[in-house]
Amino acid sequence: MHKDKFLSLAYVWIGGLLPLLKPEKKDLTGKTVVVTGGNSGVGYGLALQLAEMGASVYIACRSEVRAAKARNSMLESCPDAKIGIEILDTASFDSVKAFAANWNHGRIDILAHNAGITLPPHGKEFTEDGYEYLYQVNILSSFLLTGLLDSEGKLAEDLRVLFTSSVAAYESSIPDDFSVAKTQLKRDPQIHGDDRLADRYSHTKLLQVVFARALQVQFERDPGNKRLAFSWEPGLTRTKIFEDVPNARWDLRFWLVSNVMPYVGIDERQGSATGVHLATSDSPDVLGNKGRMFNRMKARWLEVDGYSQEKLERVWTRFAADADISWPWRN
Repeated sequence: MHKDKFLSLAYVWIGGLLPLLKPEKKDLTGKTVVVTGGNSGVGYGLALQLAEMGASVYIACRSEVRAAKARNSMLESCPDAKIGIEILDTASFDSVKAFAANWNHGRIDILAHNAGITLPPHGKEFTEDGYEYLYQVNILSSFLLTGLLDSEGKLAEDLRVLFTSSVAAYESSIPDDFSVAKTQLKRDPQIHGDDRLADRYSHTKLLQVVFARALQVQFERDPGNKRLAFSWEPGLTRTKIFEDVPNARWDLRFWLVSNVMPYVGIDERQGSATGVHLATSDSPDVLGNKGRMFNRMKARWLEVDGYSQEKLERVWTRFAADADISWPWRN
């Protein structure tokens, strides 16, 4: 087992016993931030801490009621915070397209793809768009949203893109010979994972790491590029991620995590600390590890680090086909 895999898995269980993470405080006045799923969990912690630094933060989630509740809570903690609300349902391409088309709050400086689910809603394997549910919600809509915002000139020249991933990514692998053809109303085990509940989730977490890596490669195609992309692991954070997952008890990994979380989990502020670090820091450790996965504010090895550009291009091509967007890979 690679050292970083061992450490990352160990941190899940002992994170609450480790020294507190302390991201550097930065002045983000004038910066515009979007946090998908910013109404709860680590997304809430990330949105609040960036707002405390002066950024204009927009919570993008499905429910306006939940977003408003989150904003009110943030304002109680930080009365001067600039918090906006935008509706975004990553289970719907129409919602993603509407968000991108209607965005009129200036160029986005920090785009945090945090929205995600552990399992599909009961009885639903595919979204209304015809894609495996977790695949669309956790990664494919992130690809579509980023591509649309980029094509419409709504992303800043010094943009930072963050993906809230998980150590679960270590449990998955992507073969070299997967299909790059658009696949609807059918689950592709090579891209979507097998029948096991946790495997389908961990596959999307790995794909987030792959997209961050591939996105950085594409950013570097532009001379003088200042854009950055990262994936990151929050740690075992005390959130409500398993509240709507009644079948979690039938998967050993989900059962363990959901039952241990109340005792060894960390709070939302600590859970979002690595995300805050990646969103704001100009340290050599951050700038020298573009496109990589971070855990506890340090870059960690994952199999994706060894992916060839050809493999990254194949994943990108599959994403573009499934999202039905013209966003070609640049060599």
